[in-house]
Amino acid sequence: MRIGDIEGTPEEIKDLVDNQGLDIGKYLKATPSITNKKFHNIGLFISIAFFLIINICVWTIDVSDTIEKISIVILLALICYITILIHQRHENFMISGLVILFSIVIMSVCLDFITPKDALQKIDKENPLKSSTSE
Repeated sequence: MRIGDIEGTPEEIKDLVDNQGLDIGKYLKATPSITNKKFHNIGLFISIAFFLIINICVWTIDVSDTIEKISIVILLALICYITILIHQRHENFMISGLVILFSIVIMSVCLDFITPKDALQKIDKENPLKSSTSE
């Protein structure tokens, strides 16, 4: 049996922890699990659908400045909520960061802050996977 850096039988590990006065709870990283994945997935699906519907409505319908400001606040709150749900599910900061990045790009394009062409050029320019030695 292996726990982190410690290897041995369960009795040996228990004796080591008891004899050294260690707290095994501090040594092990206990990850909280999602208790009800069905409701978690439903909430994630509804929030993503709501995010996309608001973006499409703002993009296609000419709305007043007040409604646009309200929609920006709602969209930013939805981005936070979606990111929290996805981070709870995957526990990976890279995935959470990508969700934030692409959500903000989608929102910016729909609100006409940037054009789709500018967004693609900016993503291509700042792509960390693109090698600079290909010149």
